[in-house]
Amino acid sequence: MSGAVVCLSGGQDSSTCLFHAVRRYDVVHAVTFDYGQRHRVELECAAALAARADVEQAVLPVDALSMLAAGSLTNPAIESRLDAAGTGNDYAEARGLPSSFVPGRNIIFLGLAAAYGIPRGLETLVAGVCSTDEAGYPDCRPDFVESLQQTIRIGMDCPEFTIDAPLLHLTKAGVWALAEELGVVEVIRTETHTCYEGDRGTLHDWGYGCGGCPACTTRARGWAEYAALTKG
Repeated sequence: MSGAVVCLSGGQDSSTCLFHAVRRYDVVHAVTFDYGQRHRVELECAAALAARADVEQAVLPVDALSMLAAGSLTNPAIESRLDAAGTGNDYAEARGLPSSFVPGRNIIFLGLAAAYGIPRGLETLVAGVCSTDEAGYPDCRPDFVESLQQTIRIGMDCPEFTIDAPLLHLTKAGVWALAEELGVVEVIRTETHTCYEGDRGTLHDWGYGCGGCPACTTRARGWAEYAALTKG
């Protein structure tokens, strides 16, 4: 019997991965992280989506992230932009990364998810990392996934451990197309949350959000490309 744990934030990517996992694995659990994120509404979305998919969910507190570095996702005083120049996220600015980059986040999250799953016999970790995202986070790249998979195999003494990253090489339009294949486009459009500002007031064609932050513009662009391909 196959089993997997899904890193479920409540956003578009991880929620698509949830439904991918439910179709692919016999037993699925979801792990969600409460790290003091400014868009805390995603936690409510994650809980609702886990219930919809009928999977067990654990919410793990990771309070330390807000103490480690000054990313916009953990510090509302920092503007969310695709560049970090002058925002106060000096670490990201020095590396040409978005102000939303939180150093170590995926190292910590995926490590914790593996530590949750492996003792429960869930030796696959499903993660919504995407290397083609315009944010260009270094902890969403193939070499990071391959390296961390090997590290966890060694550190957890679990040679069969695998990171399943179905979105790794997909564009955002491709993520929408996968949601269509899974029969959950409307669920992803209306029940997930990506907006860094936590805006759930306006339902756009592509979902809820402020429409102006990097997460919204990326999601909207992907929807437009997906819709164009669908109509074509």
